[in-house]
Amino acid sequence: MFDPGFEELQGKLRQIMEEASALAAGIRAWMLLSKEGLPIASAVPHGLEEAEIAAMAASILGVADLAAERMDQGVLEEILLTNEKGLIIMKSAGEKAILVLAASKTMKTGLLVYAAQTASEKISPLL
Repeated sequence: MFDPGFEELQGKLRQIMEEASALAAGIRAWMLLSKEGLPIASAVPHGLEEAEIAAMAASILGVADLAAERMDQGVLEEILLTNEKGLIIMKSAGEKAILVLAASKTMKTGLLVYAAQTASEKISPLL
């Protein structure tokens, strides 16, 4: 049935992400998902399939983590994708979640990384 604690948690997560978005103008979308690839909270443009994006992001992070391990590089911290329209960062938010941020091409990479790190540090103890 409906869990009122989950609604409260989503409110806290949205507040954290609003703060991160204000800190780093240029973030166009964000998603927090479980390591299994299930959406927890998000703000994505209309028409995007949250479940599909969440599953793909979890797969990418899992494969990259395995590659880092096999290459003796230690624990994966984040993945930064650059593409025609901008940047996407995928970062672990504690042991149970993944944070995905999409930003415009004009955004400074360091600022996006900082926003993701700040948000992840705040989200981690909540999950």
